[in-house]
Formats: sequence, C-alpha cells, structure tokens
Amino acid sequence: MIRKLKIKFVAINMFLVFLVFCITFYIIFSFYSKTLESRNLRELENIIDMSISDFVRMSETDTSEARSIQFTPLFIATVDPKDGNIISLIKSNVSIDDDDLNHAVQTAVNNKTNSGEIKSLNLRFLKKANPESIKISFMDISRETASKASLLLVLFFTLCFALLAFLLISIILSSIALKPVATTWNAQKQFIADASHELKTPLTVLLANMDILENNSQDTIKNQEKWINGSKQVALHMKNLIEEMLFLAKSDAGKINLSLEKVDVSDTLVSKILSMEAIAYEKNISMDYDDIEENLFTKADEKQLSQIFAILIDNALKYSYENTTIIYHLKKEQDKIKFAINNKGDIISKEDSKYIFERFYRVDKSRSREKGGYGLGLSIAKKIADENKIRIWVESDNENGTTFYLSMAAIKS
Repeated sequence: MIRKLKIKFVAINMFLVFLVFCITFYIIFSFYSKTLESRNLRELENIIDMSISDFVRMSETDTSEARSIQFTPLFIATVDPKDGNIISLIKSNVSIDDDDLNHAVQTAVNNKTNSGEIKSLNLRFLKKANPESIKISFMDISRETASKASLLLVLFFTLCFALLAFLLISIILSSIALKPVATTWNAQKQFIADASHELKTPLTVLLANMDILENNSQDTIKNQEKWINGSKQVALHMKNLIEEMLFLAKSDAGKINLSLEKVDVSDTLVSKILSMEAIAYEKNISMDYDDIEENLFTKADEKQLSQIFAILIDNALKYSYENTTIIYHLKKEQDKIKFAINNKGDIISKEDSKYIFERFYRVDKSRSREKGGYGLGLSIAKKIADENKIRIWVESDNENGTTFYLSMAAIKS
C-alpha cells in the first residue's frame, strides 16, 4: 500500500511539474518568436520604400538598426499589378535564382494578407500595394529559424534536466511525506496482529470456561465460581481494549465533547491515587503523595483529567519493580501547575521516548503483553492532554527512574 501511495505521489507531482514547465516554456517560446517576428516585420517596413540610393546611405549610417539591415539577407521587388511581372529589384546580401525569386514574388502577390512566411524558401515578406505597383520586401529568416531551434533545444534539455531533478526530489519528498503514514500503517498492522493474539487467547479461555460450565450444568454456582469469575475477567480484558479503540476513533473524528470547567486538580489527583492504592498494595509497591499542594485549580474536562491521572498511575504500577515507591509531586510554578509521577522500573531509552505517546507503540512488546497493555494508554493520555491544552512529556534515566510530567494553566481558586 505504501509503495503504491509513493508511486501515486511521485506520478502526480511529476505530471504537475511537467504541466507547469510545458506551459512556462510555451509562453517563453511564443514570446521569443513574436519578438523576433515583430522585429523583422519592423525592419521590412523600414526598407519597403527604400531606393538603391537609400541603401547606400544606410550602409554609411552607424546605428544598430542600420547594422542589422546591412548584414541581413533581403531584397525588395516592385511588381506590376496588371501582369505580375517584376518591374525592379533591389538586393542586399542575398543570392537567389530566378525561379525561387519568381516563386517568392508570386506567392507573396497571391497571399491575401500583407505579410507572411514562405517556409520553403525561409523568407518573410511584407507587401504594400498602390494602383501603379506592388512593393514587396523580403527577408531571409534562416537566422530566426535557427535561433528558434536553438531555443527549443535549450528548453528541451532544461525540461529533461528539471524533470530528472524533480523526480529525485519527489522520491525524497514522498519518503518524507509518507513516513508518518507508513509508521501509522505499520503500527496499525502490528496492533491488529497483537490484538488478534490478545483476543484469541481470552476467547479460547472464555469458550473453555463455558464448556466446563455446560458440562457441569447441574452443579451449584458456588462450586463453579472459579470459572465464572475467570470468564468475567476475560470479558473485562476485552472490553477495555474495545473501549480504548473506540475512544481514539471518536477523538480522531472530533466526536468527543469537552466540558471545560473549573477543576480542583489536587482533589482529583488524590481521589484517583486513593482509588488505586489497593492495587499498589497487592503489587508490594508503596505510594508517596505527601508532596501534593492543595487547592490548585485549572480549566479542563474533569473526567478527562481524571482519566489522564488514571492512565499515568496505572502505567507506573504496571512497570514499577516490586518493593519500590511511586512518588507524586503537584506544585504551582508561576502561572502553571506542574504534576510529576516517578517510578523505579525499566528505563525508557531516548529513542523510545520519541514515540512513547504514539498509539500502538510499546517499548517492550512481550513485557507489555504480560502486563495487559496494548500500547494505547499513553496515546490516549496524549490525546486528552492536547484537547485540554495540557503539556505531557517523559524523562527517564538510570539514576532517577522514569518520570511523566503534566503542565497545565493555573487559575484562581
């Protein structure tokens, strides 16, 4: 899929670039051609009424226009309008045989317009008619044609070089632009594989429990309580996964309604800590929340703020070593409320820290699976934090352990 997207991205880019260059070069070539034609017609107009003596005087004049005419192959023919015979002919820097001369004159006379090109002879003409005669000035346009051909060649090679350069740029840009897509796509594929594995085992357990209950249908509920409770735990396990996925899907679709209100951060945090203290006790983990400043308020969605605290506390409980202490800090620093939760466990590397809040990302996949994690908790916390304008980040090292931080705006109590 990603490869097809890259090819499509590059193809569209190249088509647009090719189109832009073609239009630009067409305008350049058309403007250049019109400029040459206008200049040559202007020269033809300047010489059409000249006599031989005028040509002589022109040769003695040192102006750019005179020099241009002096070195341009041209001739002026005066034609009898009655029989089409040439009355007079003035030549300058041109050698033309009688057949070509007569052909050029007759073509110009028969042409309905007053100016034009005779491409077979590489001539441009301008005619001026009166009752007594038709004067036609001719100019060789070999240099003009060669100049146009040179420009076309330059534009062609420029186009080829530009397309090659933009092809390389497009390939590089496609890799950069589609990197987040590729990362998400790969993460989702990994998640689907992991979720399938996670769901397969509990479903197998659930079905096995149901079979046991079915085989002992005459027994009392009390005697089968073990299998009933096991089935309930498995169902809750799957329910949590589905709820997390639904939350992220709704959040991405913008269907999560925020109820921003004045929230007592201190009270919300302490309530959540107390609700999870029993879990810490079961895991032989102590909690130190003496450093929580009271009566700190912010503007946020209270349920979502409580959910962030729950996710961070649950994460600390999952990945703390036994017989260690989770330490909580909540302080007001200037106009901000800063929260920190520190635990001692496996360190999160700097590389993993960059992706720790991305959905489906897990530092240690096998360990996360054992702990019941899906790689969605911290991404949900990040999503909630962003929606409530709360900054969230993590720091981890061997000396201090792992610390997750929240920073939010403080309001008056």
